[in-house]
Amino acid sequence: MLWVSTLFTSACWASGPHEFTAQIDLRLTAADSSLSSFRSGGLGLLRYDASQNGAHIGPLLLDYSGPVTDTLRASVTAFATGDADKNPIDLTEAILEWRPVPVSLLRWRARLGAFYPPVSMENRGIGWQSLYTLSSSAINTWIGEEVRAIGAELNLTATGAGSGRSFDIGGVVGVYGWNDPMGVLIQKRGWAIHDRQTALFGRLPDINGIPGADGSYELFREIDHRIGYYGGLEFTYLDRVVARALHYDNRGDPAIHDSQEYAWLSRFNAYGVRIELPGAWTLIAQRLDGDTSVGVSADGRGNHILAYWSDFLLVSKAFGRHRLSARYEQFHTTTERGATRFDSHQDGEALTLAYRMDLSDHWQMTVEGLRVNSTLRHRLRIGELPNAVESSLQLVARYSLTL
Repeated sequence: MLWVSTLFTSACWASGPHEFTAQIDLRLTAADSSLSSFRSGGLGLLRYDASQNGAHIGPLLLDYSGPVTDTLRASVTAFATGDADKNPIDLTEAILEWRPVPVSLLRWRARLGAFYPPVSMENRGIGWQSLYTLSSSAINTWIGEEVRAIGAELNLTATGAGSGRSFDIGGVVGVYGWNDPMGVLIQKRGWAIHDRQTALFGRLPDINGIPGADGSYELFREIDHRIGYYGGLEFTYLDRVVARALHYDNRGDPAIHDSQEYAWLSRFNAYGVRIELPGAWTLIAQRLDGDTSVGVSADGRGNHILAYWSDFLLVSKAFGRHRLSARYEQFHTTTERGATRFDSHQDGEALTLAYRMDLSDHWQMTVEGLRVNSTLRHRLRIGELPNAVESSLQLVARYSLTL
């Protein structure tokens, strides 16, 4: 831990509007699964498999946010995942955000850079981490793996304050590139549940028995030179209710490819609501459904089309320094075209229970139990049974320092 302490103390950022956060996890993991983790090239859905039980130094997070001018702010987030990625430490987001001084009830905000589209209702912590559990839902695990907007976003909110309304209504639109391979992972491995985010210049390991062109997948690349977009609406009531709907379309051309991978045509709709109830209860419900396709076809939709959906319900209770959370979710993929060549059918459900305690201003402890029951047909291609039950128990001690 000496190198971590040296890193913390050598970060000489000024206090006040400039904020630098460093965070590291120490983990004990116990997994029960006959499958290899996807991090090891297998078709398991968890971050750790049975061969990786024991102690781990978890992800190291570095996050900086600070003003450039009175209305312009910069933020950068980097992770070191500790799992032999292409780069030892790499960026997950890098943003310039402009918030002009309001002159009416309308509030403008613009972002430029690489960032997550406003999909998640649970991943609201620093570094796009969940405030409730260690592992994200299947929906937000996939967003962290394959989805990133590298471009520009404009957000407009009509505030209720000053006009007699107790609610705000907002809209968002974004344009982006460099997300053309989006869809390759959910087609080859299906949904998963964990907390690993793909770095902007990182790679995901090859899936066992279903090789990529270079043995791994680089998700944030431009292949077809077409601009993608997203647009959505948000309703907020007294900071107690947040409801959101968003449509995302990378406008990929499934017939175009480079030396490594095809562009994938990937689209989805995301809906979610978060309700803050009396007694420090939180209720979150979210759904995402869409499709992805690849390959040359007469109608331009691709010779392989995969449809997918997932939804979850999360209940959380905070009391003092403690928080208990439970999440139940379902997920599904089905091959709508090209099943004779590659059948990506998947069905599954998962239950996550988490207890989190703030031990001090710097230390936090989390205990998480996770059980996933899934069927994935193309496990048969590598000699495994399609049905599998995977479970894991993790004890995490997290140290954070903000300067």
